[in-house]
Amino acid sequence: MTLEKEDLILLNRTGDNLKSVLRQVVQHFPQSAGSINGMSRWLDFNRSNCQRILEGINKSKDGKDALCLFPGIAGLEEFLQKAAQQNIENSLLLEAQKAVEVFAKVLKKYARSHAELKRLLGNSVVKNKANHGALTSNEKREQHFLASKQLLGSSIDSLFACYILRENELNTQYLHEVALISKKGISRAIEAQPFIQFYSHPQPENFTSPESICGDSRVQKGAFQVGVVEEFSTEGLLDAYSSYSASNSGIVFNNLPESTQFDATFLFSNPDELSNPLNSTSNCSSTSISIKTPTKKLFMLVFLEKKLAMQSLVNVGCYAGNQKVEEGKLRADDMWTEKLPEFPELKIVPNGTPLQGDMQAMTDYLFNFAELDANDFCCYLLEVEHPIWSSTYRVYFEHQL
Repeated sequence: MTLEKEDLILLNRTGDNLKSVLRQVVQHFPQSAGSINGMSRWLDFNRSNCQRILEGINKSKDGKDALCLFPGIAGLEEFLQKAAQQNIENSLLLEAQKAVEVFAKVLKKYARSHAELKRLLGNSVVKNKANHGALTSNEKREQHFLASKQLLGSSIDSLFACYILRENELNTQYLHEVALISKKGISRAIEAQPFIQFYSHPQPENFTSPESICGDSRVQKGAFQVGVVEEFSTEGLLDAYSSYSASNSGIVFNNLPESTQFDATFLFSNPDELSNPLNSTSNCSSTSISIKTPTKKLFMLVFLEKKLAMQSLVNVGCYAGNQKVEEGKLRADDMWTEKLPEFPELKIVPNGTPLQGDMQAMTDYLFNFAELDANDFCCYLLEVEHPIWSSTYRVYFEHQL
C-alpha cells in the first residue's frame, strides 16, 4: 500500500492530537513519575510501555513519528486505566480516551496491526492522489497569491528572513535573537494599506523612529534594537517612516514615494523575549515569519547555537494566522489544531555552504553586525514558492534536556 498526501495529513493530525492529550495527562503525574522507572512504579504499569509513552511525547518530531513511538491500542488503553486509578482529572482522561479511539479507527483503516502501520509509515513513498486536471499544491498557492494580490493591492517578490538564536551572555535566562528581514520587489497600489513592518517585542519608551543601520553598525548587547538596513533598502525608505502602530505592533511607512517597486530590509536585536531552555522550564523554542503581504517566494534561514542544536529536535510547520503563545509554555503539539495541510521542507545547510543571490551577502552582514561566527551555529533553510498569505511559517526546536 502507498500512502497518498491526504492519508498522511490524516495520520499526522491523529498523532498530533494523541501526543497533545497524553502530554497533558502525564503533566499531572507527580515529579517522581516523570522517568521511565518512576512512572512504571507509580502506575504499576509495564516499563516498556512507559518508555514508549515518554518517547512518543518527548522525542517524536511530528504526529506520524508519535504514532510509531507510542504503544499499540491495548497498551494505550491500559495506560489510561492505570492513570484513572491515580485520580487524574476525569476530563483529561476522557479527552485522551477519545484520541485513542480515533487512533484505533485510523489504524483499522490503514493496517491490520500497529506494527504494520509503523512499517507503512516508515517505508511508503507519499504520492498525490491521481486526479487528472486537479491543481498541484504549488498551483493552488499561486492562485491564492494572485487573488490575494489583486484583493489587497500589494505584493512582495521575495522575502528573506534570517535569524540567529543563541544564549544571552548577559542574562542566561533568555535567548538572544538577532534577525534580518528583507523584502524585495514590494509593489503597492494607491488604495493599498500603509507599508508596515511587524514585530512582537514591546516598544522601548524612548522610541522615536527606527535606527539607520549601516555596515559599521554593531549590536548593543542587552538592548532591543530595530532599524532599517540602508545597504539593502531603497533610498529614502527611512525618511518615509511615519509612526509606530501600538495596535499592530509595527512601524508604519506611509510617506513612500510613488514608484513601481521598492526594497525594504530591517534588522532586529531581541535580547529578552525568548526563554532559554537551558535555564528555564521551557523546553521548546521557535522562530517564525508571518505572511502579512502576498509573497512570491519565501526564504527562511535559522541559525541555532550548536550547544542548543545538539539537544534539540527541529521541525517546521505552516499555521493559520499568528497564534500568540505565552512565552515559556510553547509546545509544537499544542498548536496542532492551527496547523495547515501544508508540508514545507526544512533543509540542514552544512557550514561553509554558499547561499544563493543576495542571501549570502545579507547573512554575512547580519553576523558582522552581531559580532558572531556562523561556524558556531547549525543552519536550517526553508524555501516556499507562493507562501500562504495570512499564515505563519514556524521553525521550532524541542529541546531534549
